[in-house]
Amino acid sequence: MTVLSAGSVIYLGAMVGSFLAGLPMVRLGQRVTLLIALPLSFASWIALALAPSAWVVLTARMVQGFALSLTASSSNTYVAEIAHNSIRGRLMAGMELSRQVGSLLIFCLGVSSLTWRQVALTTGLVNTVLPFVGLLLLPNSPRWLATQNRPDDARRALSFFRGHNYDTDKELEAIISQLQKSSGKQTNVLQQLQQIREPAILRYVVVMSFVLFFIHFNGASVLPAYVVLIMNTAQVRMSSYVAAIAVCLTKIAGTFCFGLVIDRINRKPLFTATSLVSALSMAVLGSYFFDQTHGGYFQHLEWLPLLCLTTYAFFSASPVISLLRTELFPTAVRSTVVPILYTTFFIGAFLALQTYPYMVAELGPHGAFWVFAGCSLTLIAIVVLTIPETRGKTLEQITEMQYKATRSAQ
Repeated sequence: MTVLSAGSVIYLGAMVGSFLAGLPMVRLGQRVTLLIALPLSFASWIALALAPSAWVVLTARMVQGFALSLTASSSNTYVAEIAHNSIRGRLMAGMELSRQVGSLLIFCLGVSSLTWRQVALTTGLVNTVLPFVGLLLLPNSPRWLATQNRPDDARRALSFFRGHNYDTDKELEAIISQLQKSSGKQTNVLQQLQQIREPAILRYVVVMSFVLFFIHFNGASVLPAYVVLIMNTAQVRMSSYVAAIAVCLTKIAGTFCFGLVIDRINRKPLFTATSLVSALSMAVLGSYFFDQTHGGYFQHLEWLPLLCLTTYAFFSASPVISLLRTELFPTAVRSTVVPILYTTFFIGAFLALQTYPYMVAELGPHGAFWVFAGCSLTLIAIVVLTIPETRGKTLEQITEMQYKATRSAQ
């Protein structure tokens, strides 16, 4: 069993989990889905720590992927629905930041004196027990409660998240009004799947599915997984593991910085600027590897590969796509659409990780990174041309804007 197979098999479980995540999210709500997924994740970490064979390791990793998909779909939707529009971007960035810090913690544990079994046990305790306790103290999403015909509970939840001096009636009225306009309160998955066929919704399901699949082929999932191999291929004297830590720290710094500005800069210009820099860093890295086999004029610039990787890590940390994944869809169908999008997201991640070695073999390292640069530019065009601006708008205002645009087009 290779490290890569153990690392990528998690996405197989995530594909299945994402496909099924809509069922508990619609019926039980995002918070309860998280309370189910976290113990499952903890059990999978325990199984991994005690695994007697490689097959048990792979099975535990698949279960982790299943639990990961449940937590990813429900946590993104939960945070988006409880957040006020003025801080929605910062809260989503904060969630991304916690994930990046968790990844750094796991990496640091991995290079410590702990065995991999001890690392698995420690990781399971840290990333499941604390969130579980915290969720016990929080109410359900007020928007999910509204879809379940529970306006009084929704009002209390809004009061909890906004404060007792906030005018909850006005926001709740807007939520219920928007639900009624979008074919009412859809309380099961089949009803929501039927509503997804509406042009105003289906258009963005298709666009975001493509974006979330394609984003892995700009290096988003490949670089963190292969950074050590990439640095070894660059044949620099710097430690590849030190470089991996530097990339991880830079991504954390990028997530923090973009969290400070995400609610002050429009989504599309921010995505365009960060993706352009990411594309440039991949193009330069590809040129470095091309020069490695065609002259070697730049090989004395041993700092260049790490600069390209850290630049990419910093600017690819923008949480714009994570925001759009939840912002673009009505409350009436969000709990079904987001898991669908995560299914394409995890399929893309798995295929990108599996095909990268073949890309390098066929195109060379330079060709692979030039492909990543081209994919970044393609994503810019798709987002700019097809997705509306959402900054500063409530989820209900975004939905109404999309319905108006669809009616105008017809």
